[in-house]
Amino acid sequence: MKKSLLLFLVLFAVVLCFPLVAGKFALHLMMEILIMAIFVMSLGLIMGYAGMVSLGHAAFFGVGAYFVALLGHHIGNLFLVLALGTAIAGLLAWISGGLFIRSAGGYFLMITLSFGQMLYAVAYKLKNVTGGDEGMPVQAAPDLGWKLATMTELYYVIGIGFLAWFLFLILFSNSPAGKAVKGVMVNESRMRALGYNSIAYKLIAYTLAGGMAGFAGVLYAYFNQYVSPDLLNWLFSGQAMIMVIIGGVGTLIGPAIGAGFFVLLQNYISSYTERWPIIMGLIFIAIVMYGKGGIVHLVLQLTSKLRFKLWDGSAVNRAEQRRTSP
Repeated sequence: MKKSLLLFLVLFAVVLCFPLVAGKFALHLMMEILIMAIFVMSLGLIMGYAGMVSLGHAAFFGVGAYFVALLGHHIGNLFLVLALGTAIAGLLAWISGGLFIRSAGGYFLMITLSFGQMLYAVAYKLKNVTGGDEGMPVQAAPDLGWKLATMTELYYVIGIGFLAWFLFLILFSNSPAGKAVKGVMVNESRMRALGYNSIAYKLIAYTLAGGMAGFAGVLYAYFNQYVSPDLLNWLFSGQAMIMVIIGGVGTLIGPAIGAGFFVLLQNYISSYTERWPIIMGLIFIAIVMYGKGGIVHLVLQLTSKLRFKLWDGSAVNRAEQRRTSP
């Protein structure tokens, strides 16, 4: 808990000071990373703490984005749009989760994939409403009582949203409900024997993750000023899953690190070649094969090895000094 709060303070300082040292392009890239980090952390919640692997998680992100595109300009206030978009995505997750989470393993994976593709088909076919495959522009402007005129103002809204969700995940993972969710993932039959309603705790995690993804979708719509059915596609869910695995499943900061790694690498490699997905795939395979546990676990392993070598070296030196001393 203390280490997580210390990490939160470090992230708070980084998010707060970044616009002071970054240029326009770097700020734009950081905004995309923070939005994707919120989305990927939501998937990391159900993957790493509830043991549910979903290929339909992008559906909640897309619902939040389309909510802004369709109704955001009628509502106006950014806080109200964020609250409603999060609530609608969370409600959709609660309803669908009540049907899906009784399945497990591959069955759960396939039913979430089907659910996401169903919403993708709806957005694709309703051309008069959603713009179909061409998508639609976002007419709503972020408004906090005044319209946000600069990129820096929108950045701080996104940054505060990221920090708020990260702090929420710290508190939730250390709460009795969060520990019960983790216990259900580790040994569901034993938790049932102890009197816990495993379905209810899974549903809590799934609903929270859906609402969190919807929040990210709302921010993305304001940031990108354009939405399309691709935001609902299973391929987008697959990308988020890759980010979770690259960063580290079962960690709080891992999904955010995976999102940052993916976005930065995508922007860097795609500027040199159109075949960047091949390179990303090779990097992903290498991490899965040789860096099991993702970047976070890899860094922890390297740190522990370095610490052991330093301790071992200092111990040898002390022993040598004692041996040679008169």
